[in-house]
Amino acid sequence: MTEDYLMRFFSLLALAGVLLVAAVMPARRAGRHCVGSSGASTVSVEPQPVPLRQARVVPRIPDYPRFAEVAESHSALWEVTYRYGEAAPYAARNRVTAHVLAVSDVELLDHCLHVYEPPSPLRAYTAPRVRAHAPAQCPPGR
Repeated sequence: MTEDYLMRFFSLLALAGVLLVAAVMPARRAGRHCVGSSGASTVSVEPQPVPLRQARVVPRIPDYPRFAEVAESHSALWEVTYRYGEAAPYAARNRVTAHVLAVSDVELLDHCLHVYEPPSPLRAYTAPRVRAHAPAQCPPGR
């Protein structure tokens, strides 16, 4: 009889150990081969929201290829920029005189930069004798 009690005691002790190990260890995830093959219910996982690619929307320059062409063709004398949210967004700053020109259309900017003539380096307050020795400017078209 004692052997019977000892057998039952060890069986219950082994069962308690198995249950304790099963309760402490985390459950294994089912692999791909097990998904949908058994009758067990699957846990539905809500899809994660798609992360934004940028923190804010970056505004674009209208007709950018034409803007880049104008900026490149006048880059020797002019620094051409685009100012977002202004009435005259296309701006150009002369690299020599620091004059600033702002217009609302890229074609108008191109035209203005083509016809721009910087002011004469001689000022009105110079003596007439100095102005007389200054080189004469030819009229346009000659």
